Amino acid sequence: MIERGQIIESARGWIGTRWQHQGRSRAGGVDCLGLIVMVAREAGLPMRDVTTYRRRQDGRQLLSGIHRQLENIPTTNWKEGDIGVFKESSFPIHVGFLGLQDGVPTVIHAHARRRQVIEEPLAVYGAPFLVFSLPEVK
Repeated sequence: MIERGQIIESARGWIGTRWQHQGRSRAGGVDCLGLIVMVAREAGLPMRDVTTYRRRQDGRQLLSGIHRQLENIPTTNWKEGDIGVFKESSFPIHVGFLGLQDGVPTVIHAHARRRQVIEEPLAVYGAPFLVFSLPEVK
């Protein structure tokens, strides 16, 4: 089992990494899904990757892949290290790790417009549409 603190520590280790569509490395950059995949791999968790998505997608492919690999949990019961799915333009197309800093809920995500991985208060970004847990995380 992996501790939630390890997931958050790993995700925070990517803060400042540049954003790159379909990126999967610290040197080349990551996108939001790439951050999830790379953090899971750093923790030794099995995570199938998909890089056949477009920059602007409708979200069906993203949700399909997430539902096959992760456990869906109620949006009100999330814990640090869980993964939030966010809507943009009414489509679920963005993901990030949910965390806490000094009791304030945060999201760690690869932000396209800011061109890097950031952590910001969840209230600034908005509540997740869905929440998932990585397998083997306690």
